[in-house]
Amino acid sequence: MKLRIRKIKRLITPLLVIIVALSSICTSVHAVNNDKPQEGEKKIWSWYFKGRNVGESFIESKITGITYPYHIYLPASYANNSDRNYPIIYVMDGQWNFKGYAYSMERDNREVIVVAIEQGGTEGSNRRMVDYSLPGAIPYLDFFRQEFLPLIESTYRINGNNRTFQGTSISGVVTTALLFLDDHERPLFKNFIAYDPAYWHNPKQMQTLIEKRLQINNRIESNLYITTAFPFFSNHFPVMDFIENLEDYAISGLNIHHESYLVSHNNIFGASLDDTLALIYGKPK
Repeated sequence: MKLRIRKIKRLITPLLVIIVALSSICTSVHAVNNDKPQEGEKKIWSWYFKGRNVGESFIESKITGITYPYHIYLPASYANNSDRNYPIIYVMDGQWNFKGYAYSMERDNREVIVVAIEQGGTEGSNRRMVDYSLPGAIPYLDFFRQEFLPLIESTYRINGNNRTFQGTSISGVVTTALLFLDDHERPLFKNFIAYDPAYWHNPKQMQTLIEKRLQINNRIESNLYITTAFPFFSNHFPVMDFIENLEDYAISGLNIHHESYLVSHNNIFGASLDDTLALIYGKPK
């Protein structure tokens, strides 16, 4: 297992730590407040974007019994390249994170399909805490692999050797669970991204998943990209314990990249996004 850990970004002075911590307390601007598109944002999709926002669609799962909205972004070149298959990134918490990924791909000319699935369920049900945490993540991932992924990939031209799965906070748990539940002979996913994942949630069940997977063999040919907020209001320390635990297993073929940012938990998505995409897909053209 290759473990790559960088120093905390933008950690300059103790005074800066205090300033950032105080500003994090007072700041309420976060992706969760942007789930309803404004008129100006609709115009951006139709006027500025060269790529295509397919629009909101829905899938009703027979496995979980829940209906999930989802959104798709296609790069500008997709329509005119009928013989080309594209890398794809599946994004959890699509109600908050779809626009961030679509904007980033568009701005940096990355030819990657974005599929962002929302948490599903009735308004206020907080279904994400069922589907993204253990043990609920197991039937959710059955739905994802057996129902959702085949639907998407029977419709769009996908490079099956270049799939990425991303989650933030509690959806970082379902991301990591998939790493150990993916097919050990023909894995679906190459890259897994977890932004400040909530590894403090049911750690014993996660440990069971890891041990069951490693009983098959001690090799996982995948990349795990983890970022953490630091030092306040974050999951940094449980994440570091989790990484240390994985390192002890010396899993062959598993590459772990960890990066910390001097932000609060609520701001980790924006801090992590561009750097993680650059690691996976290369620097912007």
